[in-house]
Amino acid sequence: MARQRIVNERAYHENEADANKYMSYVNAAAGVLAIIIWILYLTRVFSIPDHYYLFICILFPMIAILMLIPLFLIKTDLIRRPGYKYFILFSLMAVIIALNISIPKHSLLFWPFAILIANHYYNPTIGRIIYIVSMVAMLLCLYLGMFFGEFDENLFGGGVIKPDGSIGTVETLEERLELLNQRMADGDNRYLKVFAYYYLPRAASITLFFMVSNFLNQRTYNLLVREVKAHDEQEKVKTELNIAKEIQLDTLPNETVSSKNIEILSELKAAKEVGGDLYDYLDIDENHVAFLIGDVSGKGVPAAMFMMKTITSFRDFAMVDKTPSQILKEINNSIYKGNKATMFVTCFLAILDKRDGKLVYANAGHNPPIVGDNKNFKYLKCNHGFLLGCFPNVAPKDEEIILKPGESITLYTDGITEARNSQGDFFGEKRLLDTMNKHDYTCVTELHHSLKDEIASFVKDAPQSDDITFLTVKYRGSSYSYKEKQFDGKMENIMDMLSFIEEFEEEHQFPVEFKQKLVIVGDELFSNIIKYGYQNNGGDIFVRLLFNEDKNEFAMTIIDKGVAFNQLEVKEKEVGTDIQKQKIGGLGLLIVKKIMDEYAYDRVNEKNILVLKKRF
Repeated sequence: MARQRIVNERAYHENEADANKYMSYVNAAAGVLAIIIWILYLTRVFSIPDHYYLFICILFPMIAILMLIPLFLIKTDLIRRPGYKYFILFSLMAVIIALNISIPKHSLLFWPFAILIANHYYNPTIGRIIYIVSMVAMLLCLYLGMFFGEFDENLFGGGVIKPDGSIGTVETLEERLELLNQRMADGDNRYLKVFAYYYLPRAASITLFFMVSNFLNQRTYNLLVREVKAHDEQEKVKTELNIAKEIQLDTLPNETVSSKNIEILSELKAAKEVGGDLYDYLDIDENHVAFLIGDVSGKGVPAAMFMMKTITSFRDFAMVDKTPSQILKEINNSIYKGNKATMFVTCFLAILDKRDGKLVYANAGHNPPIVGDNKNFKYLKCNHGFLLGCFPNVAPKDEEIILKPGESITLYTDGITEARNSQGDFFGEKRLLDTMNKHDYTCVTELHHSLKDEIASFVKDAPQSDDITFLTVKYRGSSYSYKEKQFDGKMENIMDMLSFIEEFEEEHQFPVEFKQKLVIVGDELFSNIIKYGYQNNGGDIFVRLLFNEDKNEFAMTIIDKGVAFNQLEVKEKEVGTDIQKQKIGGLGLLIVKKIMDEYAYDRVNEKNILVLKKRF
């Protein structure tokens, strides 16, 4: 009950500010109408006795001012205060009362507007108060208007017959009292007849109007309360789903694996708060790493729960003495139990021997992965296998290949190939393969950046209907080692970037002379990106350092999202032979070219990619 009361109050207060705003416009319109009527009286379009002229000149300007005041308060915080509605309503009531007294035959129709406006606040109590006040005030205004307002023949049972036979009006208070007394003596009780024939029919009409408008008001209010409750429930569910999404993503590994042997990087973008895509990888001993990717049938919470069960089963059954087929069989039997919803999951699982690149894999109805190296990727030929969770004691067949040093395998879900653009076209398997073969990639990170950018460029603003997940495992053999880090492109962070380079130099014992030169190179390149690429406004700078022990070769890759800017396009000029004595950051990019053996620039998907190499 307490929560219901809070919801009701919230519904009322959220509506009140808007009601105050629009009622201010209504009052302003009434003020404009008062000005028009005032002008019509001044210009004698409406007949008016001379002694009544001064009263009209004062009354209508006061009414207009009172009605126009709210128009100047709309931009203030007053319209959000609870008391403002009473000012709106009772100022309107005061104007209606004044008009009904002064011009009773023209103002009777104004009473329903007060009730209508009161109901606009969805507050039954205010509506009832205005109704009662209107009923009492209308009766009093009728009798006061008989003596102090414009002469209304209906109230007096006709006018006064003048000597010439014409019908005239009675203006002064004494004359009106005399006329009423005369009608009373003639058996025409105007006080009673005004109440019976003039007031009661109008009161009945207004009462009926109040009942109908009050019913509609209550109905609208109830709808508003239900809408607020539904919104609160939706927000509650959304919050819970966001928490579930965080828990789900925390369950999946998100760190980049980097060693001399392998490199692993994963990406997952859920179409909803929670999804059914899954991936995982773990070392089952010091020489073998197992990894898998899967896609659960359906969407939302049920798929997420089934996904969690599959991940848990993988971690329970992945052991060194088991093949991928045996692991998938045990996963299948585990998720098959209690699967009354008949859900299923497609899955690809592989175990990589980090010593020689031997890859043993089994496919359970999943998309075939892509294997290869730079510009030489192709789809892996593999059996389709059985879906997991449908039947007990089924297992796909084990297969194997040998990954050469530098080759990688990319697992993905159909959220990539089935991603659609606004025209309904699919991203497709061909476009996926073409994207991977489009560029030379020095690291898995570059490959993933390129793939994500290509998908985003294709889909654009079209809604995402399925989860997008991919996992890449690159086999390096024993000759590669690397480090990578992302920095915020600001001048105060340059020292951190240079320290990152120096730590890598120390780890691999680079020649002392090259260490000093490489710091100059880094300072020059980072400074140019910050100044010219990002215009000193900051931005991501991704730095990757790689050393190939077999080739004794060092490579540095720098990626930024700044404006298109090729740092290598500089004119040749004379440079001193003693690089160490030159001022850091002041010699330009010519020094970079003289220090490094190879350098290349490319602009891919709105990113600057700069690669530099040095052989020892």
